[in-house]
This record gives sequence, structure tokens and C-alpha cells, in this order.
Amino acid sequence: MDGDERSFRVALVAAELVNPAPGGLDALAILERNGWGVMALPAGWYPDAVAAPLLEQVAEQVDEFARHGYDVVLIGARAGLGEALDKLGRERPPTLEQPRDEPELEAFLHASATAAPR
Repeated sequence: MDGDERSFRVALVAAELVNPAPGGLDALAILERNGWGVMALPAGWYPDAVAAPLLEQVAEQVDEFARHGYDVVLIGARAGLGEALDKLGRERPPTLEQPRDEPELEAFLHASATAAPR
């Protein structure tokens, strides 16, 4: 490998946007095309007892990414994520709760990208 291809940009993505219904917005393809990594959030139908420890792990990763200068955004919503971030004293990342279409998602990503790819 000749260089580091990481973009230092990570999107936390709601489960319904990772696995969209037929004809739904293909967020993964848009994120990949724009150089963003993805962390899929637990599905909304997971019981709280299952989702809570998973969201704590996501929050720990967000904390680590932020300390190393990564851009982190949230696409979609997941109950409990804010509380997990609060426990670590981490602010919620810039959020696009329900992207209507590809241009809106791409505009959000471009506006949120501050980290220089390394």
C-alpha cells in the first residue's frame, strides 16, 4: 500500500438507512462514494437491555475518534445514543435525522467534513 487511504471521517448510521427498504436511500453507497467510513447503530427494535451496552461501545469509539481528529456525524436517529455520549462528556455529533435524498445527504457530508484525509 502506498499511503493511508482512511478519510478520518466516520458516519454513525441508523439501521434503517444501512438496510433500506426497496427503493429507499442507499446511504452506504453515498457514504462510500464520498469517502466516509460507517458505524451501523443497533436497530431501533432491539430491547433496551441489548442496545444499551452496544451504544456505550459506539460512544467509546466516538470519543476515541474525536480525540484523534476524526469528523464524526450521525445520520438518522437512535434512542439512547445521546445518553451514552453524555456519560463520556461527549457532545452529539452533527446530525441529519432523515435525509430526503442523495443531494441532501451529500450536502450534509460536505458541510461536515473538516478533517483532512491523511
